[in-house]
Amino acid sequence: MLRLATELDLALLGAQTEALLWISVRPGALQETARTLSAHPHVRFCAATTGLANLVVAVAAANLDALYTFLTDAVGPLEAVTAIDTTPLLATVKRTGLIRD
Repeated sequence: MLRLATELDLALLGAQTEALLWISVRPGALQETARTLSAHPHVRFCAATTGLANLVVAVAAANLDALYTFLTDAVGPLEAVTAIDTTPLLATVKRTGLIRD
């Protein structure tokens, strides 16, 4: 099997802000919550995990205001979400095998 991955600078698409969301979700609603968030255009990656958070989501947004709107309008109303820790990405050194200078 051959899998190609294309690396694109998200800034070219207007996304200046990236963050990882560490979300705690009631276990019975994990799959439904993951599917709901995965359908959002700001979500680049979504996976179930273990630890204090059981869902990790990578988000790309135009700016901090757009990230805030995503958190309040897309994540906030989800009743199964019990906690969220937002980690803004300040600089990316390596992504999909490409080391950045």
